[in-house]
Amino acid sequence: MRRFILGAILALMLVVGLAAPAMALTTADVTVTATPSYISISVLPTTNDFGVVAASSTPSTTTTYFTIDNNSSVVTDQTIAVTTTTWSGGVTWTHSDTCTPGADTAGLMANKGGTWGTGDIIVKNASPNPIAENQPATTDYSFGLKLYAPTSFSDGVQKQIIVRVTAVTG
Repeated sequence: MRRFILGAILALMLVVGLAAPAMALTTADVTVTATPSYISISVLPTTNDFGVVAASSTPSTTTTYFTIDNNSSVVTDQTIAVTTTTWSGGVTWTHSDTCTPGADTAGLMANKGGTWGTGDIIVKNASPNPIAENQPATTDYSFGLKLYAPTSFSDGVQKQIIVRVTAVTG
């Protein structure tokens, strides 16, 4: 009888044990993160005034006058260009993409933190030139500008043009 009772208890435990839910996890979570790449540059100062310039003169800033604050999260290629083919104000100046001054024609050069005459970059309108290729993420740099003033002027009205640095993924 004792064996019968033990057998019945074992059978009952087996039935109850199989009917009970398993104590294992039925889900597993994975947290996935991603940081989007982004490009962000700014410049200081945002203006420069060469003042009164003489015909055929070449006034310049220092080659560290402008600072590009590069907050990009990726390597970038950066170019420099003017945004139009003319300098506005009075009788406009033509902007020379070869940096060859002439009558009412001016040009600009840029230099990335070096020495004028070494590594100068022509600032064009038609096709921007590289100023900082493979610029590491979050790495700032400086540059300067040099004006190649016209050989003659038609008026004495102040002229202006916008120089733009553009960054793309490198």
